[in-house]
Amino acid sequence: MKIGRYARISTVLALAGIGAGAGAGTASGQPAPHEQFICTFGSEQRLVSIYRGASGDDAASSACRVDYTKQGATKTLWTSNKDYAYCVAKAVALVTTLTDGHYSCKPETVEPPKAGSVE
Repeated sequence: MKIGRYARISTVLALAGIGAGAGAGTASGQPAPHEQFICTFGSEQRLVSIYRGASGDDAASSACRVDYTKQGATKTLWTSNKDYAYCVAKAVALVTTLTDGHYSCKPETVEPPKAGSVE
């Protein structure tokens, strides 16, 4: 049963394009593009976010971190200076744990606001 869930999450990751060059931050201080899972169970919500290093530098582009947001508080759970796949694997394992606990999780790509747009 757990293999089936892992296969579903892997398929979701592939369909969502997780790992497709998101940056970890911008010089202007705007939110970085990243991949995240929004997991819900009733009124409870959890976010699992995967950030990738700046895409202009090969060494930084493989750097990453996984943040977990619960009850409005965000903690960085894992980081790597050179292995983006490590962060993706850790995030998938956490999402799998949440789905085993009856959370419903969906992936999304978060993009920073377009230059000149008004929020």
